[in-house]
Amino acid sequence: MESMQTDRFLAHIYNECPQLDPDVVHECTLIVIDALCEQLPAEQARRMASQLPEEIGEAAENGSARSDTSAVPISLEDFYGKVQFRTELSNEDTQPFVKAVLQTLNTAMSDSEKGQVVLELPSELDQLLIEN
Repeated sequence: MESMQTDRFLAHIYNECPQLDPDVVHECTLIVIDALCEQLPAEQARRMASQLPEEIGEAAENGSARSDTSAVPISLEDFYGKVQFRTELSNEDTQPFVKAVLQTLNTAMSDSEKGQVVLELPSELDQLLIEN
């Protein structure tokens, strides 16, 4: 499968969150991918990164370099809080934005890889991929 290009990837997210400036969408998307990959086993994040547009894959790699495999899964609420702190998005924008990023991520990956991401996301975070 041809990997989705960065512009197309960001356009999907912008369509879901048109109230945000395109530059904000770009920057915040990288932050969300990075934060998500901190929660994944490093090998899985690397496999995922290889299927993403280069710049987005780099954010995945950066997050995986700090991956927390302490077996203490982050709650959905804490994940939103971490993203909101790092992105400085408003409370109202954070959840829809995170969902838009993860749904776009879902679309960008092959079915087999997507299945593994759902299985290996910490328990509460997998809801983000299932709630489509």
